[in-house]
Amino acid sequence: MPEKYKFDITYVYGNGRKIKLESKNPQGKEFFYGYPYFLNKGYKLNILETNNAANLDNSKFTKLFLRFLDKYLSKLTKLTFYLKSLITKAALVDIYNSKNVVTSNHGIGMTLFLYIKIFKLFKKINYIVIISGLFAMKQTNILSNILRKIVLTLFLSTVDKLIFTNRSEYEFAIRNFKKFSYRFVCIPFCLDLEFWKPSLDLEISEKEGVLFIGNNGHRDFDLVVNIAEKLPNIEFTFITKVIKDEDIKSGNVKNIMGDWNANYLSDLEIKDFYEKARMVILPINNTIVSSGQSAGLQSASVGTTVLTSKTIGFWDYKNYKDKENIIFLENNNLDLWVNNIKEIYDNTDLLSKISVNSKKLVVEEYALEIFDRELEKCLILK
Repeated sequence: MPEKYKFDITYVYGNGRKIKLESKNPQGKEFFYGYPYFLNKGYKLNILETNNAANLDNSKFTKLFLRFLDKYLSKLTKLTFYLKSLITKAALVDIYNSKNVVTSNHGIGMTLFLYIKIFKLFKKINYIVIISGLFAMKQTNILSNILRKIVLTLFLSTVDKLIFTNRSEYEFAIRNFKKFSYRFVCIPFCLDLEFWKPSLDLEISEKEGVLFIGNNGHRDFDLVVNIAEKLPNIEFTFITKVIKDEDIKSGNVKNIMGDWNANYLSDLEIKDFYEKARMVILPINNTIVSSGQSAGLQSASVGTTVLTSKTIGFWDYKNYKDKENIIFLENNNLDLWVNNIKEIYDNTDLLSKISVNSKKLVVEEYALEIFDRELEKCLILK
């Protein structure tokens, strides 16, 4: 007798997706990880989010207990958990009644896997976890390392497909967790090119200033502030919630609160900042995480040159070439960054070449349809 499911796919997101999906404002679709694509194909979809409103059906004691578990599980394993803002009876019932469960980050994936392991004893649930940074191992004590490995092993034995959005972390996982490598899939993060196509048709000479954007903890925020201070004749715009006004020592910086989940700025406003900037800088600390990937691709898509650190986790060394479609900086030395920005800022020929080449690369390799089709192969939809 065939198993019954209420939903073909339940997506479990971080906070803010429902509001964005209900919005009538134009926006990029890439951070919905296939939801619009599968909705358009007529599948029965469901959304859960990590927000405090979701656990209203939990008692005060339960909320406190889950908060306690979040804190100490994270402390012991150096992994992320969202028990207090996700685990409710209603959410677990929805998950149990879903043929496929897709989580948008590994913190959510870690939070749900023990429940799904139990549910799989009674029915088939295809568990898909999209990750970036799960294997960015932190320096911990021996006990934490042991506990972390135990939890990771249990987690990896539960997921059906672990989707990596950059090759460096994918290859690291294959080397270190060979037993589970058949569950690993690498699908590049892709863009909604219909939204992120250029709107303003500006010449390089008409673009002004340097833009920095993002909140990911792997960005070198101190370096960004110091670069602006060393280049007082160039206007900088920071879009982030991390750098505070009091951190900025120079008068050439416009500091704007930005957080995609919190909707401080619309995608249209962010796109406008990308298009009007002469260049986007993304100083990244060395990590296997593909930090800056979405900002780098969005910038390139509208024709703005990206300067970024040459980290082990950069998303695509096969197709990206220095001074052809991007500018790589070998390290996060302040003088190196300052001198490169000085040299390149007025080199309109180089910036024009990179603009054309980077747009072409994004269209060929990073169209959202690529991600949607590859994700579809990982799901059970019949």
